[in-house]
Amino acid sequence: MYPGQDDQTRRMGQQPDSRAYSQMGGDGYDEPYGGDPGYQERRAPRESRGPALDVGKFIGSVAATALVAAIAGWLIAWVVDAVFGRFGHQWANGGNTPTMYAVYGAAAAVLAGLLWYLLLVGTANPQQFYSWTVGLLIVAAVALPLLVTVPFLDGLAAAIVHLVIGLPILALTGAFAATLRR
Repeated sequence: MYPGQDDQTRRMGQQPDSRAYSQMGGDGYDEPYGGDPGYQERRAPRESRGPALDVGKFIGSVAATALVAAIAGWLIAWVVDAVFGRFGHQWANGGNTPTMYAVYGAAAAVLAGLLWYLLLVGTANPQQFYSWTVGLLIVAAVALPLLVTVPFLDGLAAAIVHLVIGLPILALTGAFAATLRR
């Protein structure tokens, strides 16, 4: 029992009034943290107007996609060249070596990453625009050798090489794009 506490207050289980709460004004329970600014919601100001993107993962993903596209371009060009050589036919690939197709694949992947970033900055749905743009570019890259290469078999081989370079770029960039937002 506290000094000055009457029997009725003690029987009802109530606590006596405290001077600390009486000095606050009111009952002290209106605002649990008073006007303490430490409990206000704080938001960090955005320093840049660009998209919320994890730049390190983006650059790493573009580099990994370029590596895969380079390997795919080199490998398929090497296989096609070997198949043509096996049958005693020279592949009319415009003088491109498998190493050149690797460089083309890597360059195409870097350009695809740049395209994805520009679409992220400038469009409401970058993934949709990216898929359509790269898909149509792949169709053009496959159709062009079929239309302009005189020996049709050589054009078909070049179209296959272009397809094998383009599909990993489309698939991988589309896959990593969804995971890069901070």
